Amino acid sequence: MELSTVAAQLNRAVRSAQTILLVAHRRPDADCLGSVVALNEWITGLGKECVCFCVDRPQLVVPMVVEPDTFTHDIEAVGAQKFDLAIVVDSGDLRYAGVDGLMAQLRPPMIINIDHHPTNTRFGQLNIVDTTAASTTEIVFQLLKKNKVIISSRIAAALLAGIIGDTYGFTNTNTSATTMQTTSGLLRFGAPLAQVSDALLKNKTVDGLQLWGTILSRLQHNEEFNIAVTVITAEELQGNPELFEVTEGISNFLNNLQGVAAALVLRQETADTIKGSLRTNSDLIDVARFATLLGGGGHRKAAGFTISGRLMKDGDHWQIV
Repeated sequence: MELSTVAAQLNRAVRSAQTILLVAHRRPDADCLGSVVALNEWITGLGKECVCFCVDRPQLVVPMVVEPDTFTHDIEAVGAQKFDLAIVVDSGDLRYAGVDGLMAQLRPPMIINIDHHPTNTRFGQLNIVDTTAASTTEIVFQLLKKNKVIISSRIAAALLAGIIGDTYGFTNTNTSATTMQTTSGLLRFGAPLAQVSDALLKNKTVDGLQLWGTILSRLQHNEEFNIAVTVITAEELQGNPELFEVTEGISNFLNNLQGVAAALVLRQETADTIKGSLRTNSDLIDVARFATLLGGGGHRKAAGFTISGRLMKDGDHWQIV
């Protein structure tokens, strides 16, 4: 991917459009939210009509980044509009974003796909996919710089949130020299490192940790495959979006286990669907390949999937039925 070329193509597409749809994926994380917010700041600053859409209401609270009125979740209202351009961020495919049906209905003249996941399906007419980037916001920063966009303190905060979120505070193997250089630049543009870090990494509550305790109490080690596994039941989540967000970091936490090849967390998403989150620190394991076999995707050391089924306890073990 030649950055100068795709940045120029993005710039032309945005400037020639009047109505633009920015799409975040389901249950958006900091990287997804930060990418949308930064792009929205740029696009609206050009005087364009821009709609930020997500099928789910964001649960993350990040200073200077996500505001209550940033996103719309009314898929019928969005589906009734006409857009010259759609930009989908941080999503391996349209189904993961939850907008495959919406895009088929809208049929925008152009879809731009900005992402960093190796399993991205290149679903756009313009695919800006850099699998070496630590986050999608890292890519967005480079695109904005190439297009000589003035980086406001809010854009800088949004982009920094994505980097901190996807690198788990600069601790995972995706963190590169480019990541640190980008972060340094964002701090110079006014991104509040302490505030953003605290919002993303120091956000646990007593009730949340008690829920974690219940989930971790059923952690098991599959010695045959050397995998640590635990499950999160529907009863524990109670259909509450805030509780879904509380449990998001458990797979990353389990990746700290010594002597274990990989970690798997299975969470009952709905009455008949289960989300799996895979993590590994091993250079010999590619969890994205396994996730892809189940219709999911992600990175070599962090991936996920969604399958049909229900979690059922069978004695001391759990099974999917």
